[in-house]
Formats: sequence, structure tokens, C-alpha cells
Amino acid sequence: MKKVIGSPVGTCVLEDFEHCDAIFYFGQNPGTNSPRFLHPLQDAVRRGCKIITFNPVREKGLERFVNPQNPIEMLTGHATDLSHMYLQVRPGGDIAALMGLCKHVLCVDEQRLVDGEPGVIDRAFIAQHTHDFGTFAQAVRAAEWEEIERVSGLVRADLERAADVYIAAERTIAVYGMGLTQHVHGPRALGCWSI
Repeated sequence: MKKVIGSPVGTCVLEDFEHCDAIFYFGQNPGTNSPRFLHPLQDAVRRGCKIITFNPVREKGLERFVNPQNPIEMLTGHATDLSHMYLQVRPGGDIAALMGLCKHVLCVDEQRLVDGEPGVIDRAFIAQHTHDFGTFAQAVRAAEWEEIERVSGLVRADLERAADVYIAAERTIAVYGMGLTQHVHGPRALGCWSI
């Protein structure tokens, strides 16, 4: 990961979750692995943040959360729906899902430029902090939706809706399980979050 993004660990801090507009979860299970983190997620959703979850497993903690420290929620069973979208990606299909997100982002960016509107990609950031973006963008454009759907196990419409959440957000956090970064193809997938 250090070679790809310049840091051997995640780059956000807990305070960042108080300001983000979108959170993308990839194979991370806070209800099971870090249940205290459900509280900041609940707070984020209540202020309008959208959580998009990619996980082959239905992680109850990312679906609905009843705060055990809130007597009213405990007595009434009133839960907060956490995930705006819960996409059950096929095991091993994360990179294909990321390619689908990136493909839609690039498509929307290009169309906005054609329409004389501002693009959605931060070109100044890319120029300053990345290299070989053109090769990456070319690979994304060449990826076929049929193959993305087959490998990810997800449909194009859902991936485009998820990408639209990313496009609409000003501040996005991606949270990933260790399998994504330790997979032989994982570091390439992380490059998607440069756009």
C-alpha cells in the first residue's frame, strides 16, 4: 500500500468521519470486528452521509443499528438504517466493482466536459499526486460492462447508482478489509480512489 498511495496504513482519522458525505465499505465488518465504530457511522448517517457497502456477506451491523447506549432505541427497537446501498459483490469481485465505479465516474466526467460543465475529476490533484493516470483511464474505458458485471456479480445500474453517490459527495472515505490490500491485484484497485 505504501508503494501505491504513499502510506502503509489508512490516511484518515476518526474526526474525518464527522465531515464526510459518503463512505464506501469494501469487505469490512464493523458490527463484528469493531462494534464501537457503529456509533460514529450512525451519527454520520443521521447528518446525511451515505454509506455504500460492498460485501459478499450480509453484515447486520452495516444494515441496521440499534444503539445499546440509547434507552429509547433499546426499548422501542428503533434502528438506524446504515447502508444507503448494500451490494453483495461476488467473492473476489471487488476490483471489478471498483472498475465499474471508475468507468461511470469517467463517463460522467467526460459528458459534463462535452456539455460545457465542470468535470467531476480533480485534475489538479491527479497532476500533483499521481502518475500514469492516462494508462489507468484507458484501462477503465476499455473494460466491458458485461465483464464487470460477470466478475463482480453486480449489475451495471447498481454500480452506476453507487458511483453517482461518489460523484455527488464532496468528501468521501473508502474503508477496506485487509483482503483487498493483500490480494495480488488489490493495490491496483486502490488507485481507483485517486479520481
